[in-house]
Amino acid sequence: MKKQITIKKKIEIKGIGLHTGTAVKITFCPSEPDTGIIIKSKAGEFKAEAGLVFDTKRGTSLKSGGAVLHTAEHMVSAISGLGIDNIIAEIEGGEEPPAFDGSSYEYVKVLGKVYPSIQDRDKKELIIKEPVVIKDRDKYLAVLPYKGFKVHYFSDFSAFGLKPEDARISIDPYSYSKEIARARTFGFKHEIDTLIKSGLIKGASLKNAILIDNGRPVNTKLRYKDELTRHKILDIVGDFGLLGANLNLLVIAVRTGHTQNIEMAKIIKKQSEELNKN
Repeated sequence: MKKQITIKKKIEIKGIGLHTGTAVKITFCPSEPDTGIIIKSKAGEFKAEAGLVFDTKRGTSLKSGGAVLHTAEHMVSAISGLGIDNIIAEIEGGEEPPAFDGSSYEYVKVLGKVYPSIQDRDKKELIIKEPVVIKDRDKYLAVLPYKGFKVHYFSDFSAFGLKPEDARISIDPYSYSKEIARARTFGFKHEIDTLIKSGLIKGASLKNAILIDNGRPVNTKLRYKDELTRHKILDIVGDFGLLGANLNLLVIAVRTGHTQNIEMAKIIKKQSEELNKN
C-alpha cells in the first residue's frame, strides 16, 4: 500500500486573487495523518471537502461556518496532483488563493521544495464498483472503476473559433507536474464586460489568463497545443481532490466544468462510502 504524504516544513506563498483582487499570503504547514487538507483563516477553519462547495461559478468555492475559500481549485489541484494527503493552508489577507499565471505551477514549485514527507499510515483509497454517468444539457461526465487515476477530456469551443480537441493523461505526481500544472486558465474577450459586471475578475490581467479572441490567444503563446483542454483536466484534479483519497477512477468528460465535477464528486463519494460499509 502507498503511504500518506505531508510536507517537511512550513513554506509561504504570496499573490493576488483572480476574482477578489486581494493580496493574500498562504503558509503551508505539515499535518498529521488522516487530517486531509485543512484551511485556516481569521474566520475559522475547515477541512476541504466536496460537501462544503457552495458556488461553482467561474471556480470552486468552499464555505464552513463563517470561513470561506473562493476559487480553491488550482491550489487543491496542485496539492492533490502531487499526491499530498495532509496539509494545512493558513490564509492571511483574503479568502481566495493567489492566481499567479492562471495555472497551478507556482503552487507545485513551492510545495516541491518541502515535498515529500512520508507518513506511517496507508493512503485512503477511493474505489467504486459501478460506472456513474451524469448529463447536463450538452455536457457529459462519466466515471468508471479503474486501477489508478486517468482523465480523458473532450473540449468543444467551436462557437468561439477553436477546433474541438481532446487530451488524456494518467495522473501521478510526475505527469501532473510536467503535463498539467503549467496549463493556464482562459477566457474569451466577449465575456469580459459580463464578468466585471458580475463582480468577478477584479484581480485579472493579461498575465494570469489566456485571452481568446476570434479563435486565437491574443496575449501569449500556448504552452501546450491543447493547453485549454489540459487546464480542464487541471480543474478536474482539483475538484476531485476534495474527495480526500487516492483515486481509482477513469474519468471521461465532455464539455464539463466545475458544476458537473462537484456533482460527480459527491455521487462517487457516497458510492465509495456505501461500498466500504459492505
